[in-house]
Amino acid sequence: MPTSKKVVRRTTAKGGARARRTRASAPLLQRPAEVERWIQKEVQQQERIYRNIVREMNALNDRRIKWVKEFYQRIQTRGFSVHAGLRRKVAADEIPRVPKRIRVVF
Repeated sequence: MPTSKKVVRRTTAKGGARARRTRASAPLLQRPAEVERWIQKEVQQQERIYRNIVREMNALNDRRIKWVKEFYQRIQTRGFSVHAGLRRKVAADEIPRVPKRIRVVF
């Protein structure tokens, strides 16, 4: 016996219920000075850690460029697996140019 799914749709006002809330109507939160200092300290530490990570990732750019060039060479000479034992070589005109900088998202 086939079963059918029931589709339930919620009706909301244009913009949804959350769109009607405003910042002005929300109560203002006053943090103690000690908490504010702690937050600032944490933010500075996280920014320092982030800058170190960015520096390390950017330092690897030359290696990444080398890896890309090796990969392009490999798929032109050896090819890549299409199905089971079938390989396809990529023509030189199908290869994109090597970027000057590879942007890493982390």
